[in-house]
Amino acid sequence: LFPHMNVFQNVAFGLQMRKYSKEEIHKRVEETLELVRLPGMGSRKPHQLSGGMKQRIMIAMAIALGPTILIADEPTTALDVTIQAQIIELVKRLRDKLGMAVIWITHDLGVVAGLAQRVNVMYAGFLIETGPVKMIYANPNHPYTLGLLGSLPKLHREAGSKLYSIHGEPPDLIGLPEGCPFAPRCSYAVERCLHENPILEAVETEHMVACWEKDRVRKVQ
Repeated sequence: LFPHMNVFQNVAFGLQMRKYSKEEIHKRVEETLELVRLPGMGSRKPHQLSGGMKQRIMIAMAIALGPTILIADEPTTALDVTIQAQIIELVKRLRDKLGMAVIWITHDLGVVAGLAQRVNVMYAGFLIETGPVKMIYANPNHPYTLGLLGSLPKLHREAGSKLYSIHGEPPDLIGLPEGCPFAPRCSYAVERCLHENPILEAVETEHMVACWEKDRVRKVQ
């Protein structure tokens, strides 16, 4: 948010760049603030808003221009779980009301489970597994996906037990290894993994994975 502008001016900024008339800008800003459930907040400055309110204004700035696709990059980072849930519900409501698609970029797989229809798992810039959300969660076929899901807390987990942790460090993106970039951290890696980067292959209808050892990964579940 531009700190020297009030809420109305922040939301109106993109509309002004598109040369909308003053009447149309005023109408759109008011309608958009209603959609994100912050009516009458146009005169406030960013420093007068809570973290959740600022996030809603950012969403208002994005949807004011009527996008067909909304790209949300870590939109709930640094928000407490209550505000996080409110933002997720807001985006879901706007998605359905406005008929737009949402690309939600996040490390929080709990958020993905309740929001997404399709999941693309990426590592070091490579797409390593893709499929419908229920299929990915029920039957992960890549060791990295398996590790991410294993790190999530579960209600039935014994008290005092530790969450799964993927060992090692992320690769240097400037000097990636010639093989699979996840191989140095992977407990399933074989010699081939160190020299050949696998391509996406279908394991089920709509479910694809890039892993030479996907059959072994599938058997341990």
